[in-house]
Amino acid sequence: MLKHKRLINLSIIITLILAIAGCGGGGSGGSGGGGSTSSTTDVTISTGSVTLSWDAPSTNSDGSPLSDLAGYKVYYGTSSGNYTNSVDVGNIAGSSVSSLTPGSWCFSVTAYDTSGNESNYAGEQCTSI
Repeated sequence: MLKHKRLINLSIIITLILAIAGCGGGGSGGSGGGGSTSSTTDVTISTGSVTLSWDAPSTNSDGSPLSDLAGYKVYYGTSSGNYTNSVDVGNIAGSSVSSLTPGSWCFSVTAYDTSGNESNYAGEQCTSI
């Protein structure tokens, strides 16, 4: 019988990178901490990218050492807990999602082992583009 493992200790930090196109002159835009962006009315967000990074888990949910981590999946969608998109990013603790349309986006990450066991979603992060 296959022992089902869930990976733990996966935390996520989100960094927001926006590609913007300006029209008209003047005005000052700036960015604050935590990925928030302020702009004047003559700046339009045309496309958006979000860069995610996380710490690799080191243990299974039963407390045993994690020795067979195979990779991560990034899940995202336009509302909390409703992930309509996913991408397998392999065994790299970071990824970017690009070509996001303006609006709200929520992201989470799972880890999986060589047997295909996948963790629960880790630390959802939502932002506006």
